[in-house]
Amino acid sequence: MQTISKLFLTLFTLSSLSQAESINQLIGQSLNKHPSLQTIQYRLSAMDARIEKSKNWSNPELILNMNDIQFSDITNRGIEPMQTQGASYKQRFPWFGKIDARESFTRAQKSVILASYDIAKVKLAEEIRITAYTILEIQERIRIVREYEKLTKQNIALYDAYASTDNMSHSSSMSAELLLSRLHIRSERYRAVLNSQKAKLVYLVQRKNAYVSDRLRMKKPKSLGYYLSKLSNNPAYKRMLSKTKVANANRDLKALDVNPDPFVQVGYFNRQEFEDYASISIGFAMPIFGSEKLETEAAKKDALAAKSETLDYHAALESQIRVSYAKMKEAYRIYRIIQNDSLPKLQHMFELNEASIESGEDLFTYTSLLEQKLDLDEERTVAKAQYLRGVAKLKSLIGDIQ
Repeated sequence: MQTISKLFLTLFTLSSLSQAESINQLIGQSLNKHPSLQTIQYRLSAMDARIEKSKNWSNPELILNMNDIQFSDITNRGIEPMQTQGASYKQRFPWFGKIDARESFTRAQKSVILASYDIAKVKLAEEIRITAYTILEIQERIRIVREYEKLTKQNIALYDAYASTDNMSHSSSMSAELLLSRLHIRSERYRAVLNSQKAKLVYLVQRKNAYVSDRLRMKKPKSLGYYLSKLSNNPAYKRMLSKTKVANANRDLKALDVNPDPFVQVGYFNRQEFEDYASISIGFAMPIFGSEKLETEAAKKDALAAKSETLDYHAALESQIRVSYAKMKEAYRIYRIIQNDSLPKLQHMFELNEASIESGEDLFTYTSLLEQKLDLDEERTVAKAQYLRGVAKLKSLIGDIQ
């Protein structure tokens, strides 16, 4: 029965691994079908229609009228020459440059939405990376705890074997059993975190079963200058630039509004007892109250505010990159210290105490060293995951999806 269970577990593990995909593959699939991105795509399509609309003139007006209705004889339309019935067509003509300015304004608005779309993609990729690295971290922690559970059980067996010759072995055995209990508790907590992170990854990649094939591998970090040089690729910064373009386009549009749009109205009038005639009228609004100039001044101030906000965001983004880089480097250095200094020293301590441990003389020291190694192994795993999450954050800050 136990053999069958192990076989089933092995087959399940192999099946899971066959379905596992790299983080970049999961990101690519999510970008193709995540509903949050589809929402912005619809908005972009709507902006295309608005751009086409911005090129149009205002709708013409058709006016039907009946002039000089005589109340004494309402139906009689031939009493005098003033009695007419006719139709007029009125068209407003946009002032030179207004259509181009309106189109530029609408296209600038679309660029803001397009930048928001890029922000959503980069943020989704970042969340997938961070979640995936957290899953890999917790899985590695669970694996480490399992190994130490086995070692602790073996240690307890050694304590029991030397119980007849060592008066301290019973208390040492109890200490080891307490360590085993703590390991069980830690393992259960990790499983709970793992399940929550897996549920989050399912939502992010829009798949019921999502397995990560990557491993927590350390690579030498890129320089700070590399990330700072790509700061302008940040989609949030691009959106700020687009908002500045919107403000500038609105300023130009308001400046043209000072010039009123002229209109032409032509009409044809019919008379029953007299000759028909046509009329033509030309006119325009009179901006005598200065409202248009005030709107222009306000638009200029909005454009200056947008420019200042963009400059401020650029400085804040540079600061954010420096802070994130410092955290990433801290995790990298901690990993190097544990890997190259702490663990080798601890291994040397194991070797120094190996003889006394094998003879059962110093099992308590072995338990203490075991706990220290467990902590260091976990700290090393945490440092690796924090480093990779830091790299994911920096990728997001420079607009890198893959």
